[in-house]
Amino acid sequence: MSSKFYTLVLGNKSSGMEVDPVLFVIEAAVTTVMVAVALRANRNYTLWMAGFQIIALMAHFAKGAADQISPLAYVIMVVAPSYLQIITLGLGIWLHHKRVLRHGNYRSWRSSSPRSQAMPPMS
Repeated sequence: MSSKFYTLVLGNKSSGMEVDPVLFVIEAAVTTVMVAVALRANRNYTLWMAGFQIIALMAHFAKGAADQISPLAYVIMVVAPSYLQIITLGLGIWLHHKRVLRHGNYRSWRSSSPRSQAMPPMS
């Protein structure tokens, strides 16, 4: 999504043979935010989404490290994780909804603070 916005605003000045530094910085920033959220969120699907984002970021390293990389392989490594993230997000929200209906509300974020009185202790 961010790369589409970037190319729309600035145009695609890259020949496609080298790593675009601006796109790399955008991917790195998104990866940093997603990993930070995944480590604090009390949801497993956020870890999967961050993992898929790391795969997309690694595509830029692979393109920069290899002399010749198949353009198809590069596109798959950059684009496929975003589709997997959408599927993971939808599935994660659906499973979360089922869990809330079955067990009631639970904490959204991990923290070291003491439990509130409204929540019973987990066994």
